[in-house]
Amino acid sequence: MNPETTNSETTNSETLNPENFYVNAWFAQGISFDNQNKYEEAIEAYRQVLRRRPEYADAWYNLGISYGNLKKYGLAILAYEEAVRIEPEKAGAWFNMGVAYYYQDKREKVREIYQTLRKLDVAIADEYSKAVFTEFKINPGSHYSPAPDV
Repeated sequence: MNPETTNSETTNSETLNPENFYVNAWFAQGISFDNQNKYEEAIEAYRQVLRRRPEYADAWYNLGISYGNLKKYGLAILAYEEAVRIEPEKAGAWFNMGVAYYYQDKREKVREIYQTLRKLDVAIADEYSKAVFTEFKINPGSHYSPAPDV
């Protein structure tokens, strides 16, 4: 068996793995529901993903966006915290977590997140600064994770 065949077989077996199929399908369904403003349904779809793959940062991230769109900021923050625990450099999750804290009037947390963003991505930190320190003008849902290749 040569290494190319092994890699190809591994890739094919991962693609054909029913678990991956369901995770990708539920994730794509969540995005579809979000795009239709069906946030409760999107939340359930992302929860289905997380039951199967609890370390999927993008699912936590999009779950946070759906909660934020329903103005459930505490739940949104918990989802974003999981996303950044898994992927600490996920600037979009930090950004949206800060927006959720902004809506909860937790100014110190808003400032802390700004400092974190300055270390991760100066351009996003500047956008965040304009949004939460000047006047909130940004839709937090504009930073979705893309659908996976199915």
